[in-house]
Amino acid sequence: MTDEASSAAVLPAAAETTPAPAKTGTALPAVGPRLRLQRRIRRLRLKDLAVKAGCSESLLSRIENGLVTPSLTTLHRLSQALGINVSTLLEPVEEKICTVYGPNDRPRLLRGDEAEGDGSTADSIIPVDEKRRLEGLMITLPAGGPLCGPFRHAGEEVGYVVNGAVELTVEGEIFIVPAGSTFFFESDRPHSYRASGPTSALVVWINTPPTF
Repeated sequence: MTDEASSAAVLPAAAETTPAPAKTGTALPAVGPRLRLQRRIRRLRLKDLAVKAGCSESLLSRIENGLVTPSLTTLHRLSQALGINVSTLLEPVEEKICTVYGPNDRPRLLRGDEAEGDGSTADSIIPVDEKRRLEGLMITLPAGGPLCGPFRHAGEEVGYVVNGAVELTVEGEIFIVPAGSTFFFESDRPHSYRASGPTSALVVWINTPPTF
């Protein structure tokens, strides 16, 4: 099948790391086929979407073919380039009156040993559904890991640092948020984050409207 070209604004390219090959038999969502479908619906070639998302065409091809799991930063860049939420690329969950996740039951949206080199993990604490008005994640950021971002989109975000510390950059200003502390900012301000110090960081991160 031949994809038609589409003109697109160029975003700054993100620094790339060597992606780790995905393992088989995991419970991770099948991002690749859904990403390919969304790209083809918009009549974008691999090259077109790669330019819009600021990543390489080869990386995008590997993601679509299930050979690598994209990092948090790449997932956000791809969804923004396609004009969708990340949840559109993930498997929806069964609707319930009340959803309770045990410590090992939360849907894992990203696993560090399979991600595109940044080592982050992201577990959803709210059932994945593109109709949601609220988004909640438990994000683990590895010690010494790269910046996630920068991101900029509509909405508001609040977080609670459970363990470790987070280096949060909002509109060029750096904030160190230690364990037990919270943060809040408006999402239309450019923002990025990573673990601060010698240990990994665990953050409960809530934002509305959903972007993941």
